[in-house]
Amino acid sequence: MLTEKQTQKLYWLKYEISSIQALILNSPSIDRFSFCYFFPETDQPTKPLQLIAYGYMAPSNQYSSYFDRLEIYNNSALDLSGPIILSNNIISLADILLLINNPDANGDKPDYLVFVPDVNRGHVFYNVKRFKRIDTGDVELIYDDETPIVTNPSPPATIN
Repeated sequence: MLTEKQTQKLYWLKYEISSIQALILNSPSIDRFSFCYFFPETDQPTKPLQLIAYGYMAPSNQYSSYFDRLEIYNNSALDLSGPIILSNNIISLADILLLINNPDANGDKPDYLVFVPDVNRGHVFYNVKRFKRIDTGDVELIYDDETPIVTNPSPPATIN
């Protein structure tokens, strides 16, 4: 008897720069962003997992009460079958600021970030891409560093 493997759909997720800036303003002493999985109420059979973004403030050892839910981006998704580990993902405030404040070679800054799911050693993490809205369609802005910025599923994983 053939059985079909269970799969999980992990969408590409969009995070508006204006929302990131609001989270920073509403999270005193923020030093990192923590992304937690969110399973919305839905009648869709594809079981869409999304992310919720919180600010983490190390000096007070607490998470912000202010949070954002990342939107599904263009219905792009990665279908995975196990084993996979879904744990919180983090990005330092310093890396977020690099992504949103550094212009590309043309001097453009992004309007939003896109989180693209991937897997390393069984842990789900996200590659972060930068996009700008233009009249002819959105374009990706290339980060001008050789090291791409990705989320770190933690604990206990590290992406090295």
